Amino acid sequence: MAVEFAVPEVPKPYRVILLGAATEGWFAASDEERREKVLPRFKEMIEEWDQLGAKCLATLDDDLFMVGQPGAPDFTWYLIFEVPSLESLAAMIQCVRRTSNGVRLDRYIRIEGRLGRAFFLLEGKH
Repeated sequence: MAVEFAVPEVPKPYRVILLGAATEGWFAASDEERREKVLPRFKEMIEEWDQLGAKCLATLDDDLFMVGQPGAPDFTWYLIFEVPSLESLAAMIQCVRRTSNGVRLDRYIRIEGRLGRAFFLLEGKH
């Protein structure tokens, strides 16, 4: 059976995967600092993303079989979103850089965004 390959389109909303990992700042932080400062700021950032129109489709945290800073690959968690615009994605990344309640998350985590589209052979099968 032949499968036709269509020229890729860039459909909206945009499909984005955010690749994330803890950095040295996370590992150097005390349990109290993580619990009282970093994780509340992270939760606040997720709420900010929601306000930007980002819709979470799926998540994966591959910490079941590893501890410590990631080696290869450089990421340990993956968040798939639909976002309404490229400006929304840029604003999501900016949230990591913004200080709120004395916490700037890019001291503790790194996030990289990649824009793509649904995989044509699987999307809509489930």
